[in-house]
Parts: sequence; C-alpha cells; structure tokens
Amino acid sequence: MKKIAIFASGSGTNAEAIMEHFTHNDLIQVALVLSNRSDAYVLRRAEDHSVPSVTFTRDTLYNDTQYILDTLRSYEIDFVVLAGFMLLMPEPIVRAYSGRIINIHPALLPKFGGKGMYGDNVHRAVIEGGESESGITIHYVNERYDSGSIIFQESVNVDPEDTPESLAAKIHKLEHRFFPAVIERTILRDINRKRLLLISNSTNAGEAYLEYPREQIAKFLEGVKNVMFVPYAAVTFSYDEYQAKVQARFEEFGVTVHSVHRYRNPAAVMAEAEAIVVGGGNTFHLVQQMQRNGLMEPIRRKVLDGTPYVGWSAGSNVACPTLCTTNDMPIVEPDSFNCLGLVPFQINPHYLDSHPDGHAGETRQQRIEEYIAANREMYVAGLREGCMLKVEGSQMELIGGRPLRIFRYGQAHSEHQPGEDLSYLLR
Repeated sequence: MKKIAIFASGSGTNAEAIMEHFTHNDLIQVALVLSNRSDAYVLRRAEDHSVPSVTFTRDTLYNDTQYILDTLRSYEIDFVVLAGFMLLMPEPIVRAYSGRIINIHPALLPKFGGKGMYGDNVHRAVIEGGESESGITIHYVNERYDSGSIIFQESVNVDPEDTPESLAAKIHKLEHRFFPAVIERTILRDINRKRLLLISNSTNAGEAYLEYPREQIAKFLEGVKNVMFVPYAAVTFSYDEYQAKVQARFEEFGVTVHSVHRYRNPAAVMAEAEAIVVGGGNTFHLVQQMQRNGLMEPIRRKVLDGTPYVGWSAGSNVACPTLCTTNDMPIVEPDSFNCLGLVPFQINPHYLDSHPDGHAGETRQQRIEEYIAANREMYVAGLREGCMLKVEGSQMELIGGRPLRIFRYGQAHSEHQPGEDLSYLLR
C-alpha cells in the first residue's frame, strides 16, 4: 500500500476528488492532509473522509522543515500531492521526496507559471494575453515554481466571452476529471515498471574490468541490443576511452554501447534508448555534466517508463535523491546536489568497515551517521564492494557475497543478507 499526503491551502475541491478516488483502492491510500491555514475548508473535507489532518504555519514550513518531514515519516508517506497549495516547497522536502511530489497548475506550462500565478491571476493573464486555449498541467515538483517535469496536460478552448470566473469553471472540470487518475497512473508506473541494477563498484581487486558483475549485467540486459552510456564521471581519461572500455566487456554478451558524448543533443537521444548505463568515476563531475546536458529529467522519465538502468559506483549514486552519500571529492560544482531519485533512499557505494591503524579521521559509518543526523527522514544503504541491488518494479534484492548495512536516524544500523527482500526501502 502506497500512502499519499495532500498539501492544500484552501477549499480543497481537488483534495476531495482525490480522497474520493482512492477510497476503495487496494494499492494507494490518502493517509494525511496538511494545510498552512487552520481555517482552510479542506480540513473539514478531510474529516468527512476520515483522513487525519495536520496544520502548520509558514514559519514552521521554512524554519522548522524537519517537523514537516518527521510528520510525513510518522504517517509513512510515500508520495506528496499539492492540490491548491500556495507555498513553495522547501528544498529539504523536495530532496527527501525527489520524483515523488506531484502538483497541478491551472494553465498550460511553461506559459503562465511562476510565483504569484495561481487561481484567477492565471486565468486573467490567459485572457489578457489573447490565448485561444488554456488547460491544466500536472507535473513533478522541484525547487522552483512550476518548473518540474511535465507528466500530463489537457487543454480547453478560451472563448471570446470568457471571464476569469468562467474560465476557472472550465479548468476545475478538467482538474477533477484528470488529476486523481493521473496521480494513480503515475504512482503505479513508478512502483511497477522500474528496472534498476545498482552496482557498488565496477571491479574487484585483482580482477579484470567489470568481471564480477558481468553475468548479472548480461542477465539484466537480456534482449537488449544497444545501450546508451553516460561517461561523464570520467575525469583523468577521455569519454572515448571510457566508451571503448565498457564496449569491450559488453560485446561479450552481444550489446553495443553508444555514448551520449558523441551526440549534439544528448537529452534527445535518450528518448530512443533501449537501456541506460551510467559509469562510475567522480560523482560531482557526473552530476554537473548530466545537469548541463539536460539529462536528469529525460533519464528519469525513461526509467519510470520501464527502460532498464544499470549504474556502478557514481552511476549508483545518481540513481538516489541526491549525491550526498558519495565518497568523491567535490572537484567541480554542480547546479545542485539533486539527482535522479529513481530510489527513495541513499546509497553509499564501496562501503568499508575497516579503519586503518593510525588514521585519526572519521570512519565511513561515522560519515553516514553525520548525514542521517542532518537528513533524518532518509535511509542510507552501505553497499559493500562485490555487491549490487536489483530493483524489479516494487521488489528489491541484494545480490553478492556480502551483507548490506542500513542506516536510519534514531535506529541501530542493521545488516541484511544477499537474497533478502529489501522492498521496504522502496516505500
């Protein structure tokens, strides 16, 4: 069962439509309604549907964001839906629920979006702009107003006699008709179609390149003839060399490696990828170049639609909500630490238990404990070398010869054995 939290600021007609839609759903439940206004009628609607509600202030949202995250955590929330919520989501919440926050906007983005563009302000701007059509846009949420990846749009004609009020009535009909169904489709797609192979390291000591994961990669990519490779983690050797190195291994199981660096528009070629492979190296450099080449959203959309994804080391890091649990030095500065969010937890690849004699610095465990102290809602998977995580839809398992160490704030770390079902981490 996937649990939704709805954020709303006003009457809550969209929130009510969503609650009604999922009343008898066996897979998805509206578990919580949150509002920044204690007098918002949406709270009455939540009570009528026996859905718990929580109110908070603007100050709490921005200056005590951890309270909001702790609340979402206490209700075991998997996805967040914004239904007439008038405040910008703080970055810690966007980061914690990367790729799992959905908003609806009453216009056809990218037109008529941004700060202050809500309700009648939008409809008035559409009419004054002489537009012949308007509509709704359902999209993922990022750190900026109305700029996340678009999931769905539907249009309606703007007639010469339309007023902001009459246009709003048309838009509301679209919202109530489509928003609940698109939420359901998006969540089910997210949990049922993902195929990921997230590998700790490319090469074990004393072995040839990609030797130990070769069999698992070949099995995972069975039926795939061509993959699109992202080589941007390479720093001390060329992208051409990186492609050739991976091709030498992949040709053993009949797969041709194409690399995004050879294309003038890397984002566009992702649309045709049979499978996506992201190699290891420096995670900061990888994320910077993926952002500059506009690859984050195209890759995310492809993977959520079922395109297989293989990553090792840095390639596993970027499958997480952020790069914050990488082991790499920040040799360059990306636009942000946000990554693909293909899984809702963090991975620390190459996880080490050992601590060299005479070394006075922190252990890997201590570094991760620092991270979870600052990001209390997040799980971290310490993925030891020679191991990988395989995700098939809503199921995940550990493959390899060593256990996985799981960290969570306020809990003792736990060890999980190969073959054990780890699907709870995907919730």
